[in-house]
Amino acid sequence: MVNILINGIGGTMGKKVYDALAGREDAKAVCGVDKHYDGCGIYVPIYQDIRDVAEKVDCIIDFSVKAALYEYLPYAVEKGIPCVIATTGYGKEELDAIQEASKKIPIFRTGNLSLGVNVLTKLVKQAAALLGDKADIEIIESHHNKKVDAPSGTALMLLDSVKTARTELTPVYGRQGQVGKRAKNEIGIHSVRGGSIVGKHEVMFILDSEVITLTHEAESKTIFANGSINAAIFLQDKPAGLYSMADII
Repeated sequence: MVNILINGIGGTMGKKVYDALAGREDAKAVCGVDKHYDGCGIYVPIYQDIRDVAEKVDCIIDFSVKAALYEYLPYAVEKGIPCVIATTGYGKEELDAIQEASKKIPIFRTGNLSLGVNVLTKLVKQAAALLGDKADIEIIESHHNKKVDAPSGTALMLLDSVKTARTELTPVYGRQGQVGKRAKNEIGIHSVRGGSIVGKHEVMFILDSEVITLTHEAESKTIFANGSINAAIFLQDKPAGLYSMADII
């Protein structure tokens, strides 16, 4: 049984992880950390400061905000606790901090915890290689109106997949005004925000007289919660290092 600390337990995804753990026999929530949650409906200890945690913790799952990285990551390194980092929108400074910490503890980080999305990234890579410069490529991501970062971490994963085969491509984030004709080496990335869309990602390969579209649409956030739990279990026998869904697949 893997003992999980949920960082950001009072948030939408924190609660999803808590609920998902209630139905698991291989892992359980032993506590959470959240500065702003009153604990209603959650029946494990909740701390405002991670350094007050008294329970034995085998892994930290984080679905919170970027700034929280500098609170739980040093604690995890000090205690030797593996981390599943599911928050997105990190800049270079945060990514460097994660990379440095992964030299001391196992860390799982990905832009998307869905198995389907990670299969999509492989299909996108294959299509980009097969079609080469015959296709103009556009990425469109759609999410709910409360998502704070754009483009999504998944869109950036898909961009990376395309660029493994099309290294010359330069991303263009949305278009406005007199932008001129489409450059041969550009890849468009577009963000849609509205309603309660869980997550939809499309990669269009546009050729003369035909279009190939690879699409993934998440119907429930539970897939991300279960993905994070599976990642936490995966990390238990791993040495220090940086891991992703590619390692699980």
